[in-house]
Amino acid sequence: MRISRIDQLEQYILEHKTASIDALCEEFEISKNTLRRDLEILVARGSVEKVYGGVIACENASSVPNLIAFHERAGRNAQSKQRIAALAASYVRERDIIFIDSGTTTMNIVDHLSHLATVTVITNSIQVINKAMNYPNINVIVLPGSLKRDTASLVGSSCVEYLEDYNIIRAFMACTGVSLQAGVCNASTEEYTIKKTALKKSQKHYLLADSSKFGRASLMTYGDIGQFDYILTERTPDDDFSSSCKELGCVIEIAPEL
Repeated sequence: MRISRIDQLEQYILEHKTASIDALCEEFEISKNTLRRDLEILVARGSVEKVYGGVIACENASSVPNLIAFHERAGRNAQSKQRIAALAASYVRERDIIFIDSGTTTMNIVDHLSHLATVTVITNSIQVINKAMNYPNINVIVLPGSLKRDTASLVGSSCVEYLEDYNIIRAFMACTGVSLQAGVCNASTEEYTIKKTALKKSQKHYLLADSSKFGRASLMTYGDIGQFDYILTERTPDDDFSSSCKELGCVIEIAPEL
């Protein structure tokens, strides 16, 4: 799914901090009337503010999040992430071969797999590898690559080539943002191809996303909402999003309290 013009406009303003009406019309090849309508949507989102002759990015705008350091992201919404991870783990069956994506929610799945006699986990996540050391029932296959500290993951073409050889039953995926306009996004160019390959090589697809991720776009779209069998979260999204997911055959599951 291609990112919409409005989301592209939003990214442009947030990156440049300020822009004139004339410059935006020229950049996006649209009329002033069309631009004004688009800007009204962005003002309602709270990401931009109109000023005389143009717009400025709001200081607290977060619709297009940058990649924040892993340890900072790991501490946010920690309880919700544990709930979502526990729900994700409940779908795993004996002797499953699963992919666990790098992410501050997905990494917690490992802590909820102790009820299985054996399961095979394929991953490029350093945190998943470290956690799995404590669970002898988990067979770990590590994708070979170079360390990316911002995401605590292994990346590179060797990861993709290695992943191509496996047939995966379930892929548990992370995201930086998910929206009807932009689809399922991530903020790391190095992980983009790994995520797309994991989706291609797996039978069932699960997106783990706490409620802070909804309605957000990010740098790259690695999947469409319709590619996912389930979205696992801790709070019901808005009606438009929920209705669209139902039409696309994607089931939204709400994680129970632990």
